[in-house]
Amino acid sequence: MEIIRKYGLDQVGSLDEACARVQELRGRPLSVVDGDLGPGLSGMWLGYGNRDRIVVSSVHAMTRLHRQHILAHELMHIVEALDDPAQERHEGRREGYDDPTEQRVELLASHLMMALARVGGAGDRLIALETYR
Repeated sequence: MEIIRKYGLDQVGSLDEACARVQELRGRPLSVVDGDLGPGLSGMWLGYGNRDRIVVSSVHAMTRLHRQHILAHELMHIVEALDDPAQERHEGRREGYDDPTEQRVELLASHLMMALARVGGAGDRLIALETYR
């Protein structure tokens, strides 16, 4: 998708590189931590004035690939805020995908994962082909 290309995320080979790229674009540190976010919540982006943090639920992330997708989803929230700073101020806990923002970000996360698989190693490409086809 265009926003992934716009910020060069189609050229990175891993989520670590994607996080580093977003950190560079935002000009502030980005940390990723595991935590228990409670029932129904698998990930959360916390944007502070001088840093960003993504929390991935250690309870709801069932597999390594699922954890990576949660991280990609939250990362795409941050990328959308690069285009529209009002997205950063959007608050509220969403526990589903009825929200158009969540639907769009979920699609972007899938496209990011496919882009990473194209650039990454052969094993990642095979997993992505099976998962995202």
